[in-house]
Amino acid sequence: MSMWPPTSNPEADGLNWYQVAENQRLAVLRRGGVMNLAATWGFAIAWLAGCYFLYQRVGQEWLLLPATVSLLFSLGLFRRYRLIVDTPTSRLSSSAQGYVELRGTALLPAGESFRGLPHLPVTVWLPGYVEDEPFVLEDEHGRCLLYPEHAEIVTRTGDNHLFLLHAIYPGQTLYALGELYTQRADNLQLDRRERLAALLAEWKSDQQQLLENFDANGNGQIDPDEWQTVRQAAEQWVAEDLREQQRAPGTHVMAGAQAGQLFLITNIPPEELARRYRWAAWLHLGFWLAVLMSMHIS
Repeated sequence: MSMWPPTSNPEADGLNWYQVAENQRLAVLRRGGVMNLAATWGFAIAWLAGCYFLYQRVGQEWLLLPATVSLLFSLGLFRRYRLIVDTPTSRLSSSAQGYVELRGTALLPAGESFRGLPHLPVTVWLPGYVEDEPFVLEDEHGRCLLYPEHAEIVTRTGDNHLFLLHAIYPGQTLYALGELYTQRADNLQLDRRERLAALLAEWKSDQQQLLENFDANGNGQIDPDEWQTVRQAAEQWVAEDLREQQRAPGTHVMAGAQAGQLFLITNIPPEELARRYRWAAWLHLGFWLAVLMSMHIS
């Protein structure tokens, strides 16, 4: 297994690896949120150690404060567990709208071949560096464009030689929980008059081409009857373009969730993540109950 940083020189390969690690640490906490931090073994150990220190220093009654926080953690983590377990997986071919669960493969958007940091593998999402740019989740039936700006994102490490780097890479399996909608031409604001006016303005800006196409009598200007021909041609072009857009398949988009719902993106298998939330919820609930029992006994 390679070392972190990969070399003894922090500036090796053109990157300051210590700065990369620091930026990652802060960004992972910010994007994952407190609930995902509370679901880790490291947090559980530190939490219990802190509560023991509080008990030793100021007395047992002060444990009610962290116990209440643990109860809130338990409720929030159990809610996440139930959302993952209870939300059925949707296929993009069915175009199910609303709050759904998606599973698929992470990809870069069409036309984009690289994203991330130099000297690193290509990433679709890299906390601390590339956090808000959209990327694609693809299943066997279609593609969905994910906008991660407002998402709670949880990643696992160890998927390549950079074993401490948090990232989502092209080809990884993704799980997303959020509000899905399909953007189609027939539900966009399509103002035929505005499009016609814009097209005519574009044609008029190239007078030479306009004369070659529509100056039927060759007098070097567009006469009123010729202008009618120009308008008819523009109207036909706009109508055909709108029909083509309406025939095109819709674009699936997931950019958030309604108030009170969870918008989650992760490269951790959902079954594994659900187990993590479940044991953490029981652990925090057990701590709350233990404090209440100890207070009652004393």
